[in-house]
Amino acid sequence: SRCFLKPVRYDGGRVIDPFVERLKNYIEVIDICPEVGLGLSVPRERIIIVLEGDEKRLIQPDTGKDLTEEMLQFSEKTLQALPEVDGFILKAKSPSCGVGSTKLYKDNKFFKKTYGFFASAVKSTFPYLPLEDEGRLRDPEIRAHFLTRIFAFSELRNLSEKKDPKDLIEFHTRYKYLLLTYHQKILRELGRLVAKADLPLDAKVKAYKEKFYEAFSRKPSPKRNINTLLHLFGPLSKRLNKREREHFHRLLFKYEKGIISLKVVKELIKAMAYRFESEYLLMQKYLEPYPEELDL
Repeated sequence: SRCFLKPVRYDGGRVIDPFVERLKNYIEVIDICPEVGLGLSVPRERIIIVLEGDEKRLIQPDTGKDLTEEMLQFSEKTLQALPEVDGFILKAKSPSCGVGSTKLYKDNKFFKKTYGFFASAVKSTFPYLPLEDEGRLRDPEIRAHFLTRIFAFSELRNLSEKKDPKDLIEFHTRYKYLLLTYHQKILRELGRLVAKADLPLDAKVKAYKEKFYEAFSRKPSPKRNINTLLHLFGPLSKRLNKREREHFHRLLFKYEKGIISLKVVKELIKAMAYRFESEYLLMQKYLEPYPEELDL
């Protein structure tokens, strides 16, 4: 949303969010303000979403204007014109951009929360891309899931430019344990796809991308993370003494109970991989799926 960059909010203000400010250093931004895109001024009279029968309408109460059709047309045209993107951060509670956080009114009273019109169009047009607002991204688990996806999808997008089959193999190898965490079935399907010798590389990459997007649609549970951590620990455990192995399993138990974060256990795995010079484990995106500065 453009209001994270410029003063285009209905009150003439700009939104300053600490996480978004850090993220700007790592991404290429395409900024959009749907309301300014409709030709509305800055500042402007507020707009709200009203339920009329079974239909949601975008209304400017002080002027009586119904902006529904204009917003639907703007959203469709804008999203169709976008280049390939990796995800969306929109403005919480906005009638155009809120991600399930926008007030919906019925009979002049608050009825429930809903998606803003533009956010709803993003969700239906790009069902496999991460879509969040800055309010939801304050939740550490939602934020980690969002960051994991946008950085993975960015690397995936660049695969289309590669011409060597080894690049796809190397990509799949690095993402093996992250895919194991998110979707074991799709991991197996992608492994078989990578191994196909009779499929042209362009077709293989296209099919791979479709399945890869699908694999990351749901946030993994602690149980899935524990399964992956045990897989990573397996090759290392034989080189550890009894007390070291017991320490790892104690930390795993603490993570399962919510006493410590996933990052603590990952850092222990990483330290052991450094100690035993396990380059195969150190290359795994699961251990550091995005820059650690963004986790502060």
